[in-house]
Amino acid sequence: MASDRTTTTRRGRTSARAAALSPDSIIAKALELLEQSKTADLSMRRLGEEMGVDATAFYRHFRDKDDLILAVWDRVMGEQIDVLRQLPADLGWRERLKAMAMTAWTRAERHPVLYSQCFARVTGGRHERELVESILSTLSATGLDRAETVLYYRVFADALLGGCATMTSVLALEPDVREKDATAWSRIYAVLPQEEYPAARAHGTELAGIDETVIFETMMESVLDRIGIAIERVRASGRDRADEETQHRAAAPEQD
Repeated sequence: MASDRTTTTRRGRTSARAAALSPDSIIAKALELLEQSKTADLSMRRLGEEMGVDATAFYRHFRDKDDLILAVWDRVMGEQIDVLRQLPADLGWRERLKAMAMTAWTRAERHPVLYSQCFARVTGGRHERELVESILSTLSATGLDRAETVLYYRVFADALLGGCATMTSVLALEPDVREKDATAWSRIYAVLPQEEYPAARAHGTELAGIDETVIFETMMESVLDRIGIAIERVRASGRDRADEETQHRAAAPEQD
C-alpha cells in the first residue's frame, strides 16, 4: 500500500510539472542541453529527465523533435534581433547590414552546435521573419527594384550563414580533431617541397596564422561592395533621368 501511495505521489508530481511546462522553458532547457552535449542530436528522453517529466509531455507543445530544434534555432535568432533593435534608426544601409553580419558571427561563436546544424534551415518563426523583413526593407529602401532586392538579400544572407557555418562546423569538432586540422597548415603546407609547391610553401606561415573573424569580415565587406555598386548604378540612372527631364523642360517653348 505504501508503495502504491509513493508511485501515485510521484506520478502526481510528474503530471504537475508537465502541466507547468511552457514552450519557453522547454526551449531554454533544450538549448542548454544542446550546447552541453556538443551535438545537435537532442535526446527527448534526456530532456524529460532534466525537466522531471515524461518525454511525451513535450509533444503537447511541439509536433516533434525537429519542430523543437527549429524553435530553439529561432530563439537564437531572437538574440540577434535584440541587438539589432538597438541600432540607430538613421543608420545607413551598409552599416546596418554589417552590424547584422557581425552580430550573427558573435552569436554563432556562442552557439556553434546550432549554427553548424541549422544554418540552412527555414523556421518560419517570429524572429526569423523579423530578420528577413529587416534585411529586405534595408535593401529595398536604397532604390533597388524587387528582383535585385531579393537577389542581394540572398547573396548577403547566404554569405553570412555560410561563413558562420564554416566557423561553427570547426568549433563543433572534438578538440583533438580541431587541433589536428588547425595545425595542418604548419605541419603540412609550410613544409611542402619547394619545387612542387612554391606558392603554398611561401605562404605557409600566413595560412596558419590568419584570423577567422578577419576572413569573415573581408568576405562580408566584399558582398557589401557588390551591393554598393548595384545601388550606385540605380542612383546614377535616376540622376541621368532627372537631368534629361530638366533639359527637356528647359528646351520646351514657353506657353503664353
